Amino acid sequence: MTTFEQIVEMFETLAAEELTVWIECGWVRPDANDGDYRFSDTDVARVRLIWELQYELDIHRDTLPTVLSLLDQVYGLRHQLRHLTAAVAAQSPAVREEIARALETGQD
Repeated sequence: MTTFEQIVEMFETLAAEELTVWIECGWVRPDANDGDYRFSDTDVARVRLIWELQYELDIHRDTLPTVLSLLDQVYGLRHQLRHLTAAVAAQSPAVREEIARALETGQD
């Protein structure tokens, strides 16, 4: 786990106040104990993503919630697709062939 202070040190242009805003907005959700935040590897990756969007890609703060929501949806869909792919792979060859034919013909 990474501390709040370590996160701020990782990103030279990230002020503690800015990170606090991101947490308050719910863009990053670290574990909190008595006001002491602990960031998982996933949280650190999320901070890096927000930092890159805001400081490297110059995405305006007002736009970030929309961009983050869309990215979260894409990640969620990718997760569901992995599960679907695994479920299809677990089927018999005949069932997989039937699914492939249905996809080729555009059947729902």
